[in-house]
Amino acid sequence: MRNLPLIVTLAILVLTGSTDARAADGVAIIDGDVVSYEEFERMVYTEARQTFYHGASADSESYRAFRREVAQKLVDRKLKLREARRLGMKTEEEYIARELASHKAKYGGTERWDKEGDEILERLAVHFEEESLIEQIDVALRHVEAPSDAKLREYYEANIEKFTQPEQVRLSVILLQVPAWADSATWNASREKASKILAKIHDGQDFADAARMHSDDPSAEKGGDIGYVHAGIMDGELLKVVSELGAGEISSGPVTVLEGVVLVRVEDRRAAQVHTLDEVRERATGLWQREASEQAYEASIASLRAASDIQLDESYLEKLPE
Repeated sequence: MRNLPLIVTLAILVLTGSTDARAADGVAIIDGDVVSYEEFERMVYTEARQTFYHGASADSESYRAFRREVAQKLVDRKLKLREARRLGMKTEEEYIARELASHKAKYGGTERWDKEGDEILERLAVHFEEESLIEQIDVALRHVEAPSDAKLREYYEANIEKFTQPEQVRLSVILLQVPAWADSATWNASREKASKILAKIHDGQDFADAARMHSDDPSAEKGGDIGYVHAGIMDGELLKVVSELGAGEISSGPVTVLEGVVLVRVEDRRAAQVHTLDEVRERATGLWQREASEQAYEASIASLRAASDIQLDESYLEKLPE
């Protein structure tokens, strides 16, 4: 939980206001409790500021979908608050007092605060009380016990690719750096120079010596040796070239990369290696718990929804604000 900027602080002033089941219908009714249109629009405003950066706007269909997502998020918030209270969870008074004092110190003295400070603090108090409960109930809904050995092994075997170290290739390179904005003549000149260096290597010059003499890569002082790398760090053309070379073989010509043109030699290859469960037990447990926790949360939210009578004002959600 963290301090909120003033624009969001003001946006939530009515977000947590109480509703009256006897009032006019709202954007949603949850077991007879009305969620007002005003509360919904305030949440739309707050969420939009965090979703659509730099004033960018969505097309009509996307914005309708966004408003539906906000409506569902607001309903889920109400369901979680109700569940937290049913479970007897208590608000964290120290956290609430600290947040209120922080907001008063930060925004006190402004014209609006002078006029509405007491009301702002009252509404903020409700908001932070709810945030305290939301944080607690989220932890509870996501809680899962540590997996048994059998479950962990089942997860490990079903996701073996997550515990497999990809093939590694040890490369040496000679890079002739070319600025990305250089003209074609500059690029062609670098390719021609690389081809001449390659010809000298074929005539007997040591690749490492050529790298020390010509390469602009930091590996030049090591004779161009960049060590073992995964395929994922290579761009498309370089990856294609390297994949076709055996240990000790050199590219047939210069390869164009983002930094310029490069000659590459494959020094060695390490085959893909599957780590045993004992080797990756801690990581496997963490991944299992993260996925199981998210599944538990989604199942809990679905259960809360299913146990409630939820009515949405579909016509209102279809209508875009003017």
